[in-house]
Amino acid sequence: MIRPTSQPLDPGETGRYSKLIVDLDGTLYCGPSPIPGALQAMETLRERHSILFLSNNGSLTASKLAARLRGMGFEAHRHEVISSLDLMVDAIGELGRGLRVLPMTSGDLPDALEEAGHRVVEGGNADVVAAGVDVDFGYETLSCALWALSSGAVLIGANEDATYPTERGLRPAAGAFVGAMRGMGFSPERLCGKPDARAMRRALALRGFEPDPECLLVGDRPDSDVLGAHALAIDSALVLTGITDARAAANASPSPTYVIESICELASRLRT
Repeated sequence: MIRPTSQPLDPGETGRYSKLIVDLDGTLYCGPSPIPGALQAMETLRERHSILFLSNNGSLTASKLAARLRGMGFEAHRHEVISSLDLMVDAIGELGRGLRVLPMTSGDLPDALEEAGHRVVEGGNADVVAAGVDVDFGYETLSCALWALSSGAVLIGANEDATYPTERGLRPAAGAFVGAMRGMGFSPERLCGKPDARAMRRALALRGFEPDPECLLVGDRPDSDVLGAHALAIDSALVLTGITDARAAANASPSPTYVIESICELASRLRT
C-alpha cells in the first residue's frame, strides 16, 4: 500500500526508471531468508531494469554477497554487487599503495586489503584505521585504534548505520564502531557507504550508472537509503520489510519519493 506521505507509483513510471539501486538487508532478505515474494519480484524487475545491489555490509566482499544472494535463489552477478567493504578498499587505495592498515572489523576486509597490496597490522604503527563491524571488539582493540589515530593514522569508516536487522532482531552496525572513534575525538576521513554522496557516486560509477532521473534507489532505511538518494538527487522507494515501520516512514526526513509495503509492490507496479 502506498502511504500518504509518498506520491503514487504509476505503472507508467517503468519507462522512467531504467536503473534500480537495490539494498539487501531488510529489502531482499532478513538473516538467511528472502523477504516473502522478493525472489519473484526481482525476477520481474530484471526484465526491464538494470540492477545494482548496493549494500552497507562492511564485512563481506561483493563476491561473497553475490554468492549469498544466489544461495537464496536470486540472480546476482559479481559486477552487479558493491558493498561498503569494496568501497573501503577502494578508498584506502586512493590514499596510496602498500599501506599499513589496522582493520577494526570482522570478515573479509583483511584478506581484501592484502589482495590489494596493503599490509594488515594488529597494532603499533598504522597508516590507516578501517572501522566496520567488529564482533570481537574490546578495550584492547580500542586502545590500538587510539594509539594509531593519535600517531597520525587516517580513519576510514564503512558507514554510520546504527543497526542492521537479523532474524534474531537488531544488531549493532558499523556506526556503533565509528561512533567509538568519534567518542575518542576522531572523525572519519571517508565514509564508504550510503548515504555518503562521494561513496555512492563511486559505487554507481563502478556499475556504469550515472545518478540521473532514470535511477530509483530501493531500501529500508531513511537515514541511509532515502538520505543517500536525496544526496544524489535521485528518487527513492522506502520498503517496510526491514528497519522502518509505517510510523517511522511517515515521519522520515527527507521524505522518500514512494513508501511501499515491500519490493513485491514495486515489481507489480512497474510491471506494465
